[in-house]
Amino acid sequence: MAATSSEPQLITLRFPNLVRVAGETIEVHIDFNVPLARKDGIENLRFEVRGVIKTQIYRQYGQVGIVHKETVPLFSSVDSLWTPESPDTGSDVVSFPFRFKLPDDLPPSFYCWEGTIRYSLEVVGERPGKLHRNRRARKIFSVTPAASQSQLLTKESLRQGWTGPWKETKHEEKIRHGIWGEYSHVYATLSIPDLPSLPIATPIPYSFQIVTETKTVDHSDHPDDKHGHPLFPAPPTLSTDLTQVLRRKIECRVRERKTLHQEKKRENFDLQKNRRLAEKDQKALDTDTVQTESVACTEAVEAVVDEPEWIPKDHKSRGIWRRSVRFTSTITLPFAPTLSSETIDWRYILQFVVPFPGLKNDLKLEIPLDLGPGLACPPPPTGAPGSSSHTYADVLPAGPAPSMLDLPPAYWGEEGHDWDDDKKS
Repeated sequence: MAATSSEPQLITLRFPNLVRVAGETIEVHIDFNVPLARKDGIENLRFEVRGVIKTQIYRQYGQVGIVHKETVPLFSSVDSLWTPESPDTGSDVVSFPFRFKLPDDLPPSFYCWEGTIRYSLEVVGERPGKLHRNRRARKIFSVTPAASQSQLLTKESLRQGWTGPWKETKHEEKIRHGIWGEYSHVYATLSIPDLPSLPIATPIPYSFQIVTETKTVDHSDHPDDKHGHPLFPAPPTLSTDLTQVLRRKIECRVRERKTLHQEKKRENFDLQKNRRLAEKDQKALDTDTVQTESVACTEAVEAVVDEPEWIPKDHKSRGIWRRSVRFTSTITLPFAPTLSSETIDWRYILQFVVPFPGLKNDLKLEIPLDLGPGLACPPPPTGAPGSSSHTYADVLPAGPAPSMLDLPPAYWGEEGHDWDDDKKS
């Protein structure tokens, strides 16, 4: 029969579901019911915390398929909390406010089938004998690297309105409506802050300009046709006509073997859809469950459409029409910072697609994005060693830590973690 919430619990593990920062000193509160433990035959209560990188690659050898695996330990700590010989506190429930410091150089939490970076903690009540199952309480948590002082200053500059230099990426194509005739030209320019890396979970401003030039036409051929058939190629004037895609390219290695994997983080300018997904994520957090879908949130998009410009060519009656539209907005990326490690790497590519009528006429512009951490390492809790020291977290307000990174449900499941396996049962 399942225990009700009013029945006493043997082990209660209290650990808020927040993103943790590498180098952070964090607290875990463990409540342990001693009378229940003695009755249950528990002889040792231990606390374990660990982080690992796991990669796996499938290879087919004739009729045999083999999954090659490799595990790289990041850190591990095991501490004994209680034995039957521990002093009697006079209370049925003993509380252990346990503290531990995460290593400073931890990589971010991550999950795909070929590679994972996981962090977990576990409280185990050991029961002797092969037929006696151990008792345990478990918690999975996520980690992000700590932002440096310069990264925090950059993040604050972006929040207040970017006034620094911009980096432009340009692309152009020759397209035509049919298979014969003169080509038209289309141009795209993407402008983003000129930074070595962009902080995650921070609105990043950008500008995306599209310029089109018709083939040579008569001046009387006005670009805005009365019958709703503008001269080819007409630039899109609605943000919903564009497609915005973020891709993550992943390379996993198991010794001499490696595999490439690509994830598509589908994005677009559908603001109502993005808001619905954001509300869904927030509702999931409010009910203490993991999010099932996360998107890079695009804020309100502003469009400025220029008047068509006539550019004469050989003589005044012949020339081209140039049209231009510029979209400006911000995008927030809640994904794990870019990583290169011993057995797993990933990087990001942001792509804009501008559709035009005709076969293979879509204009695609893409740029690599290096994502950096966006959270400061909090100072140690009051009373912990080093709590009186000054850290760079005091330079700028770090703001509330996000409750979740973009991690799939499989990350939060119990499969694949290096749990105490209850004597292989």
